[in-house]
Amino acid sequence: MKNNEKTQAFVLQPYPAAQGKKNQVTAFVVDLCFIWMYLAGLTIWLVSALNLSVNTGIVLLLAAGITVLWKLAAEVGKSKKWILFLVWGVLLVLTAAIGQKLWLGGMHQICNSAIDALGRRFPYLLPSYGVAVTDSMKVPALYGAIGWFLFLVVPGAGYLVEKGNRMFLGIQMAGLVLLQMITGVGPGLTGFLCSFFCFLAVWIRGHAERVTAGTQRLAAVEMIVGVAVLGGILLTGGYVLAENVLPQDGTVLSQWKEALVQKVEDYRYKGSSKILPDGQFQNLSSFEPEKKEVLKITMSQPQSYYLRGFTGSVYTDDGWKGEDSAKLWENRDLFYWLHQDDFYGQEILGKAATALDAEVAAADKNTITVENVAGNSHYCYTPYELADPTGDAVQNLLDAQKIGDCGILNGEIRGERTYTYQAYPALITKYPSYTAALLDTEHLGAAGKDYQKLEEYYNAFAYDNYLDMPDQMQRECASLLGSYERKDGEKHADYAEAKQNILYLLTTEYTDSDKLDETWNGADFIYEFLEISKKGYSVHFASAATMMFRYYGIPARYVEGYLVTPQDAEAMTAGEPYTLDDTHAHAWVEYYQDGVGWLPFETTPSYLDIMNRADEYQDISGLSGGGSQNQNQQDEEQEQEEEQDEEPDHMIDWIQVLIVLLIIGIVLLLLTMLVFLIWILVQRRKSRQLKKRFTSEDPREAICSMYEYTMNILSAAGLKIRNTSLYRYEKQITKMFDEETGKEYHRIVDIRQEAVYSRNSLTEEQKQEMMEFKEKIWKRIYANGTWIQKMQLKYIYFL
Repeated sequence: MKNNEKTQAFVLQPYPAAQGKKNQVTAFVVDLCFIWMYLAGLTIWLVSALNLSVNTGIVLLLAAGITVLWKLAAEVGKSKKWILFLVWGVLLVLTAAIGQKLWLGGMHQICNSAIDALGRRFPYLLPSYGVAVTDSMKVPALYGAIGWFLFLVVPGAGYLVEKGNRMFLGIQMAGLVLLQMITGVGPGLTGFLCSFFCFLAVWIRGHAERVTAGTQRLAAVEMIVGVAVLGGILLTGGYVLAENVLPQDGTVLSQWKEALVQKVEDYRYKGSSKILPDGQFQNLSSFEPEKKEVLKITMSQPQSYYLRGFTGSVYTDDGWKGEDSAKLWENRDLFYWLHQDDFYGQEILGKAATALDAEVAAADKNTITVENVAGNSHYCYTPYELADPTGDAVQNLLDAQKIGDCGILNGEIRGERTYTYQAYPALITKYPSYTAALLDTEHLGAAGKDYQKLEEYYNAFAYDNYLDMPDQMQRECASLLGSYERKDGEKHADYAEAKQNILYLLTTEYTDSDKLDETWNGADFIYEFLEISKKGYSVHFASAATMMFRYYGIPARYVEGYLVTPQDAEAMTAGEPYTLDDTHAHAWVEYYQDGVGWLPFETTPSYLDIMNRADEYQDISGLSGGGSQNQNQQDEEQEQEEEQDEEPDHMIDWIQVLIVLLIIGIVLLLLTMLVFLIWILVQRRKSRQLKKRFTSEDPREAICSMYEYTMNILSAAGLKIRNTSLYRYEKQITKMFDEETGKEYHRIVDIRQEAVYSRNSLTEEQKQEMMEFKEKIWKRIYANGTWIQKMQLKYIYFL
């Protein structure tokens, strides 16, 4: 009958007794296949995401064996499931206890792989676990741990498959996708598609299990073959798609994540002044500051400083971003020991001064308070002369767990707008005396030797990470600057020669101008500045100079921030706030000076005479030409206007993660509510159609509809629907009501079966008997139900 093929609100799966044994075997095999598919999807995701050193095929065979074992155990213990779960749990505990060393070795390898995957995305010093087994036993221990994990989850897999719980499976699938989007930890595209299709097949199977009364459970040999063929097609198609069409680097998900994180960070940190581009140059236009108040600086000893904010390490053709997380993670041991000795990359110059200059070590420190009025609150604007923090607000931000020591980032939900720290008096002009003191090893004191040893470790890190440049840029710099020679034993060109050549080229061949001819939306920012426009302001000159220093073998980074000029220092009053407007915004290059750390270097022509410097250079054109101080500062700020792309940093910011999760949760909640509303409307319509058939002129249709409706009511009231004969519900109904109602139900099933399978004419008396039983069940359940059950019956299931 057609009406019996329509889906109802409740599951009803009668099982013709005549075909019982054959269908039981088939159902067993089908369940086995889908439980294995669930475990396969989970295994593929885990092995690929954590990059476990195992053979996926062997693990899938292991999953198949565990699946068979579970199904056999489930069949034996199906009458008393609590005993089954108890025994299964005891076996898990005993297995872990008996093979404790091997079990711990495998589990620790999995945990370390998870930590490694997370650390490569978020450069933080995370704990690791010792693996006590020998090298020859590491692989068996890993297989054993994976097998134990599959033993742990297979009961849940059995529940998902047998009950067809699509909601829980859908939540799990969505959770894995969100995990990969937020943390970046997940399988490659091929592994993702394979695991996704496995979960999808289980989900579809759960949907197919929602069948109506009188139809048979999904348990046919044809279905097994169909699922196998469909799975093969999907996996093959997914593999071809992954290998030949979609990007292999995960950019699809990472771009979604980056865009979402960027919006959140803009909301959290962006101030009203958007003059600095934070290293992102798409849509960059002319530099047009508005003389808007950005920072208020209070100093106990007014000094001229470069205040660092954004620091760019990796050139992306259209801007700069922070260090690559995976490369930083490889240096985790180095930063662990450096931080243990209180050595941070943000304060190397101050460390050198106190270790090598007794006068600086004994001098009073400059207490500086920064009030960020309108700037980007993600960054703490600090000078190169930053002193060891002693309980001030910046101390906690010099995170001992952070790898890389590139800038100081705020982790507060909206960033810290006011903070205080200490700095040494201006040291940038004194660095030559520190390099000379380090070379005089005969007179180097204990503090100097300790500092020198730590600096050498960080020095090696700087040379390993801040010399990268695209091949095209390497060729361009060689064409513009010419070849150079390194002295024996030197890692780079002579500092003075490199600086002289860079300054000469940039001041003679390029125009320093706040006004650009058009908004930049090109392919390679530095190349187009050097070869096409040959005009720009501080972001252009600083970016080009960074590549030129690297060409000479000198580590360099691109920096944005604000300048406290000597003129500002003269105008300041100790202890009184001084306003820096957006004309003080600037970009510059910082290079690594062996022995003393990062130093700023000015290459924008109109700024060469503004800030104090230690070096003087001969025969440099353009020293006096190029614009006023305000124009120079205007040059720097313009970057910010078109930007809005804040550099995605690699700090683990749990507040940010929670906000992202909250936004995603709200969206999912709204979608869930929409789906629920649609489901209610569909169920209401189905209920109306079902009730209309009660008065059908065709007795068969009316009887089948009333039986279906009655079973839906009983299901809502707690009748356990199983893969069994309709007559077997008689015992449950007798327990729910009484013996008389159970007998009436038996008679009702006779009438229903006659309507479905017999060609005999049905009488009005049979139809009336079915109607009376329906009304009786409704009244007894609704009258005795709780208010929640009544609400369910009337407003959720519309019965």
